[in-house]
Amino acid sequence: MWAREYELIYIARPDLADEDLLKILDRTKGIITDRDGHILVEDEWGKKKLAYEVKKYAKGHFMYLLFLGTPEMVNEIERTLRIDEGCLRFLTVKIEDRVHIVDRIAEQAEIDAAAPEKGSDDDDDDDDRDRDRDRDRDRDRDRNRDRDSDLGAGS
Repeated sequence: MWAREYELIYIARPDLADEDLLKILDRTKGIITDRDGHILVEDEWGKKKLAYEVKKYAKGHFMYLLFLGTPEMVNEIERTLRIDEGCLRFLTVKIEDRVHIVDRIAEQAEIDAAAPEKGSDDDDDDDDRDRDRDRDRDRDRDRNRDRDSDLGAGS
């Protein structure tokens, strides 16, 4: 049997209670599973700052779903997200047009088995150190460039 592979990212209001966030997620997953779709990946990205305000919110709660389904399923998911006042934005992207369902589910199971457990490595500290190092390097480079340009202008 064949299906299309989609990826869905939606942003919920940051002030929603956990129960309301769970309602949106359960409704979306229900649409997929009720119509014989398969969820491959479900990932909560958490609350993040938005690049610009959306409906007067500077932050949003991000959710990611990778699933196998049909265009009709996507239409229904997008219709319900459009109606839901808790959803600020959403984007659905077709990843593959024709995927063999059994093979893709097995492939995703292998990927999940090979991936380290979420939260087992404490890479956040490394990321923070890398970000701080890059910021300091850029700041020093800018200072040196400004100093050099000031010296060159005075000659």
